[in-house]
Amino acid sequence: MALVSVEDIEKAYAGRAVLRGISFDIQRGQRIGLVGPNGAGKTTLLKLIAGYEEPDHGSVTVAKAAKVSYVSQVANLDAERTLRQEVSKAFEHVHDVERQMHEAAEDLAKHADGPEHDAAMARYSRLEHEFQHMGGFEYQHRVEAALDELGFAERDLDLPTKALSGGQKSRAQIARLLLEAPDLALLDEPTNHLDLKMLDWLEDTVNALSDITLLIVSHDRYFLDSVVDEIWDMQGGKIEKYPGNYSAFVELKAERQLAQNRSYEQQQAYIAKQEEYIRRFGAGQRAKQARGRKKRLDRLKAGGGEQGLVTTMALVNAVRKDNKKIILNLEVKKPSGIDVLKVEGLTKAYENKKLFEDMGWGVQRGKRLGIIGPNGSGKSTLLNMLAGEPPTPADAGKFKWGHGVQVQYYRQEQQNLIPENTVLEELQRARITATQQELRDLAALFLFSGDTIEKKISVLSGGEKARVAMARLLLNATNTIIMDEPTNHLDMQTCEVLEAALDTYDGTLILVSHDRYFLDQVCDELLVLNPRAMGSTTTDATWRLFKGSYSDYLATIERERLAAIEAKRVAEREEKERERERARQAEAAKKAAKPAAVKLPHKYAKLTLVEVEKQIAELEWTIAEIENSFSDARVASNPASMQKAQADYAKKRAELTELMGVWEVKAAQS
Repeated sequence: MALVSVEDIEKAYAGRAVLRGISFDIQRGQRIGLVGPNGAGKTTLLKLIAGYEEPDHGSVTVAKAAKVSYVSQVANLDAERTLRQEVSKAFEHVHDVERQMHEAAEDLAKHADGPEHDAAMARYSRLEHEFQHMGGFEYQHRVEAALDELGFAERDLDLPTKALSGGQKSRAQIARLLLEAPDLALLDEPTNHLDLKMLDWLEDTVNALSDITLLIVSHDRYFLDSVVDEIWDMQGGKIEKYPGNYSAFVELKAERQLAQNRSYEQQQAYIAKQEEYIRRFGAGQRAKQARGRKKRLDRLKAGGGEQGLVTTMALVNAVRKDNKKIILNLEVKKPSGIDVLKVEGLTKAYENKKLFEDMGWGVQRGKRLGIIGPNGSGKSTLLNMLAGEPPTPADAGKFKWGHGVQVQYYRQEQQNLIPENTVLEELQRARITATQQELRDLAALFLFSGDTIEKKISVLSGGEKARVAMARLLLNATNTIIMDEPTNHLDMQTCEVLEAALDTYDGTLILVSHDRYFLDQVCDELLVLNPRAMGSTTTDATWRLFKGSYSDYLATIERERLAAIEAKRVAEREEKERERERARQAEAAKKAAKPAAVKLPHKYAKLTLVEVEKQIAELEWTIAEIENSFSDARVASNPASMQKAQADYAKKRAELTELMGVWEVKAAQS
C-alpha cells in the first residue's frame, strides 16, 4: 500500500487555480525533489499532504499509523517552551516510558517486599530495558549534538523559542524532524537558513536516515543532487516526473523540450499543408474532403490528436513560452588593470571575536573569487569593508583597488533604488537605450510580469527589491562586481539565467554565497573564512585561499582529513609499540627467574609473542575506528547505529583487555 495517495486534487486561492486535477502515489523509500517556478503550488501541496489545508476537490490519503513530519518555511513552535523542550518533542515516546519508569520506582519505594515489590521490580526492569533499547539514556545528548551542528550555543538551549530569530526557529524544526525520523518527511526550503557547514551535516544526516521517505521543496540544486533520486516538476498546476537527481533532471527536461519543439515544427508543417489543401479545394469536387480536413484541423488546434502528433496546441504554446531565451551579454566597456585588488595584513574583530587576522591575498582581472565560511565568520563584513558601503574600517592592515577598477556592489539590503519609481522605470534608469520590450523580457526573467512590472519600488518586499537590483546590475555591469548572496531571492530558472549572464562577463567577480551549485558554476577561487569550521584539518588560521572550484575544495579537504586520520593512527601505533617495548624491557630487567607456567586459554596457547602483538595492534586499530564513528553525524543521529557501535566498542575493549593479559604472560615467558 502507498504511504500517501493523492487523487484528483484541486486547489484555488481567490479564484486562481493552483493545483489542477493532480494524482499520484508516494511509496515508502522514495526521495522526491519538488521543483517549479514560484507560485506553482509546491508549498500548497506539502500543506495538503501534512493536513494543514484541505483540497477544494479530490482526496489525500495517508497510510494508517504512518508518522508524517512537516518543516514549513514559517516555524510552528510553542513560544513559551524552551528550545531544548521543543526539539525533545522528537522523543515523546521515550518520555512516556521514562514517566512510567518513575512511577514504577515510586511503587518500589512504597513496597519493600512482598508480591507488590516483585511486580513493581518486574515492571521497572521491563521498562528500563525498553528505555535503554529506545536510546533513552542518550536522547538528551543527541538533542544537544544536533543543535550544536545547526549552530546553537549551549546558552541557547534553555531560551524560550519566542526569543529565537526566524532562522533559528527554522533550524530547530529541522533538528526535531531529523531526531524523530518519521515515515514521511515534508521539507519546505530546509536549507534557507543554513551555512555551508550546516548544509554538509544536513545532507550527511538525511542520507544516513535511509528508511525515511522524503518530499522536499528546495531551490538548493546542490542539496537536491545529494539527497533525492527523482524530481517532480510542477508547472501549470500539473506534475511531470523525472528519474534521477537535479542534474539528471536538467538534462532530461532539455531532451523532452527538444522533442516537443521538433513535434511543434512537424505539427506546423502538417497544419500548413492541411490549410493549403482546404484553401485550394474548399469548393468544387473535393469540398467534402476539405470540410473533413478542416474539422480535424480545428480539433487539433483545440487540443485533439492527429497523425500520431503528441503535442497539442496548448502544449506547443507552453513550450514556446518556456523556451523564450533572452541573451544577456555582460561586456565590459572599460577593462581594469591586471591587478584588481591587493589585501595586506587585514584584521577585523567584532565584540572580542576575531573574524580574520593578518589576511593577505590578491585578485587579478577576470578572476571569480567566492568567499565562504560559517555564519558569523565575517563574510559580509569583509564585503562591506572592500566596497565601503557602509564604511567599515579594518582593525589593522590595508587593501588597495587597482588602476581603472570600477566597483558595483550588490547587497541583500538594497539602498540605491528610488522608492517612487516603478520596476520598469528602475530598469530603464539602468540602461536608457534599452527598448520597453527588452526591459519587460528581462523583468520577466526576474519574476516580474503583467501588472507587477508597474508596481512602485516602495511597495515591494525585500526579496522583490533584491531582484530589481540584480536586474539593474546586469543591465549596467562595471568591470568589477561584488555580490552578497546573489541567489537568495531567485528561483532555479532565474539562478540559471544569472549564471549564464555571468558566464559572458569578462570582468572580475568577488562574491559571498551559500549556494554551492552557484559557487561551482561561477567561481574559480575560494577565500575560506574560519577554515577549521569548514572542514580543513591542515590549518588553524582564520582564513585560507584556495585555487579551484567548490567541488575541488571539498575533494581537497576530504583528502586532507583522511591523511590526518592516517597520520594520527601511525603516530598512535608507533607510540603504543614504544610503550610495549619499554614494558618488555622493564619486565626482562626484573625477571630473576623464569616464572611458573601460566595456563592460557586454548586459542592463545600456541600463539607467539609477535602474533599476540599483531592481534593487539589490529584490535587497537578497530577500537580507534569505532571511537571515531561516535563523532560521525550519521551514527550519532541514528539510534540503531549508535547502539551497535557501543556494543562493538564494549566487546572489542574486553577482547583487548584479555589479549593484554596474554601478552604479559608471553612476555614473561620469553
